[in-house]
Amino acid sequence: MPRAAIVIALAPLVASACGRHEPRETARRSALAARVSVQDTSFAGTIAPIQRAPSRPGTTPRVLRAVAAASAPGFDRVVFEFAEDTVPGYRIEYTTKPVRRCGSGDSVAVAGAGRLVVRFEPAQAHDERGNPTLADRERALGLPAVTDMKLICDFEGQVEWVLGVTTAGPYRVLDSAGPGRVVVDIRHRP
Repeated sequence: MPRAAIVIALAPLVASACGRHEPRETARRSALAARVSVQDTSFAGTIAPIQRAPSRPGTTPRVLRAVAAASAPGFDRVVFEFAEDTVPGYRIEYTTKPVRRCGSGDSVAVAGAGRLVVRFEPAQAHDERGNPTLADRERALGLPAVTDMKLICDFEGQVEWVLGVTTAGPYRVLDSAGPGRVVVDIRHRP
């Protein structure tokens, strides 16, 4: 591998390991959010549901370990990072129905004119003892496209978030391995 490629590949690891004095989850969220700096702002996106089936039936639940959100030129980005090297199946779609918590059925109020539901399966947002893996399960973001986000389900192998958006506009979904990440980009209003 060329020397320049090695330096480029290792630079983010070195930068994230050196000089950090903030709590571990905050540092992880900051590092994830920093990845929005150089992005493609010309994507067309969709308002239709996007779905990816789990890699194979019987797959063990993927553990959601971090969620970050940030604004970039032309869109807001929400990154869901999993402890494993792969991502679970997912379904992402706008809903006009009331949003409810999965266990209780309680209604959930979300700021914004639209609601984008992000569902992962099989997944969990807790460890083997039932302790939450995320400190913030509700966040008021105030970004141009994404106003807030709430975890509404972490039950029986399903994790579901709802993103309150200013308008039900075009979005795109990207996923990657090592660590497993699902990235949702929501375009700003024109």
